Amino acid sequence: MRGILINSRVSAVMLVLGILALSTVACAIPKPSETSGLENSAWILESYGKQGNLQKVLAGTEITAIFDSTEGEVRGSAGCNTYFADYKIKNSKLSILQLAYTEMYCLEPEGVMEQEKQYLKALQAAESFQVQDGKLQINSGNEILIYNAK
Repeated sequence: MRGILINSRVSAVMLVLGILALSTVACAIPKPSETSGLENSAWILESYGKQGNLQKVLAGTEITAIFDSTEGEVRGSAGCNTYFADYKIKNSKLSILQLAYTEMYCLEPEGVMEQEKQYLKALQAAESFQVQDGKLQINSGNEILIYNAK
C-alpha cells in the first residue's frame, strides 16, 4: 500500500511539473499578431517617402533590414553605411531604439547620402508596421518605408 501512495505522489508531482513546463513554453512563443512575419526575415527597401509621393531606391544601392528576434535588434545597410538598433514590438506597433550607424561618406551614386539620411530618419521614427503578400510596410508619421522579402 505504501508503494502505491508514493507512486501517486510522484505521479502528481510529475503532472504538476509537466503542466508548468508546458505553460512556460507557451508563454515564450511569440504570438503571430506580435511579429506577423516581420522578424527573422531579410527585407530589401523598395520605396520610401510620403504617401502618394513614394520614391524608388536609387539604382546601385541596396537598403536592407533584418529584425533579429533573439537579439531584439534590427540591422542592415542604409545604402552606404551599416546600421543597427534595438527594437520593440507590441501588436502592430514598432519602436526603434538607440539607432547607431557607421559614418562613411559615399559619393556614388549621386544622392545616396540624402537617401540614407531620409531612410534612417524614417526608420528611427517608426510607429507601426504590417506584413502582407511578401511586403513589409513601416509607417513613421507621414513617411512610409516599403520593403520586399529578400
